[in-house]
Amino acid sequence: MRATTFASAVILAAFAHSSLARVITEDFDGADFNPELTFDFGTDSDFTGVSDTSDHIDGVLWLYADLATVTVNSLAPGEFIQSVRVTWTDSCGVGCTALELLGDSNTVLIANSLVSQTETVTLSIDDLGEPITSFEISSFEGRFEEISINIVPTPASTALLGLATIFLLPLRRR
Repeated sequence: MRATTFASAVILAAFAHSSLARVITEDFDGADFNPELTFDFGTDSDFTGVSDTSDHIDGVLWLYADLATVTVNSLAPGEFIQSVRVTWTDSCGVGCTALELLGDSNTVLIANSLVSQTETVTLSIDDLGEPITSFEISSFEGRFEEISINIVPTPASTALLGLATIFLLPLRRR
């Protein structure tokens, strides 16, 4: 009986670990992007300064003028993007830098309200009204300092975890 309880607890722990909320952060430090994210640029960005003016330098992604569609390629079954937070500094003017969430049928966009000052904006599933499939960052002349993506389990995954816990409690008492 103890072996069954132990095996059930190990399986439950593995499931719980995969179903917990987590945050993916891209702070643009280093030469490469976070491997959990895929950046698809609107232009042929090579970040050398030769064929475009966008640049990826240590600690910042400079888009001038460019658009990048960002997808999370490490979503596990039962996970979805709950919110996206971006820290940027725009040098163009109000409305020149933007974060846009993309869903299957809806989009929602927020643009910068400050110029030459760092600001942080957040959009969530509540703003979009449906699950977030990817998002876009764009700017005519802006620096992106950090992107933070909140990943959460689907409500069904959380409910299943709760039911499994309730099932294991009587086994523990025996």
